[in-house]
Amino acid sequence: MSIDEPDFWQERYINDNIPWHTKTITPALVNSVDHSVSKKIAILGCGYSKDSIFLANKKHSVFSVDFASKPIEYLTSIKNKYNIDNLNPIECDIFNLPNLYPNFFDIVLEYTCFCAIMPSKRLEYAELVSKILNKNGQFISLFFPIKEREADKDGPPFYVNLEDTLPMFENNFNIIKIDKNVDSIKPRKGFETLVIMRKK
Repeated sequence: MSIDEPDFWQERYINDNIPWHTKTITPALVNSVDHSVSKKIAILGCGYSKDSIFLANKKHSVFSVDFASKPIEYLTSIKNKYNIDNLNPIECDIFNLPNLYPNFFDIVLEYTCFCAIMPSKRLEYAELVSKILNKNGQFISLFFPIKEREADKDGPPFYVNLEDTLPMFENNFNIIKIDKNVDSIKPRKGFETLVIMRKK
């Protein structure tokens, strides 16, 4: 199976072979969101996203997207159990989102999705983020891993070279912040960079 197929990831979730899952919120991401006004937020490749639940409890309208059914079933169960009406788990290939939600979101959050898609699709990813954001919408990305890690067999399939990555977004975005000194969990310290962009 290819990493481009939902079954590849579904099998990982079923077998609990998901070492990337941190089981905590991501401070660098959730603290970059303005909580004073409700936002429409997309979380791409969400997995068992604790950030989704946290942000929904902050009264944002959260759309958590994954094409593996297992994490979507989990988030749906949380939504129903705790009556979180503004949490919207969506089982969908992220590359179909521009057809479903054109110019819709105020914020798109990125964490461990970009590093899990084929590098040949990264430019298409940058385009889709632009297409689903409304005018002046924000792309808040915690890029990981920003350099190769030795013996990282359980980590993401591909690392992220920022020198190659940022130009992919320059046609549609202005970069407003780059922060390499982020609040990372210990194993990821030094391997993450927060980049915030605004759609032109």
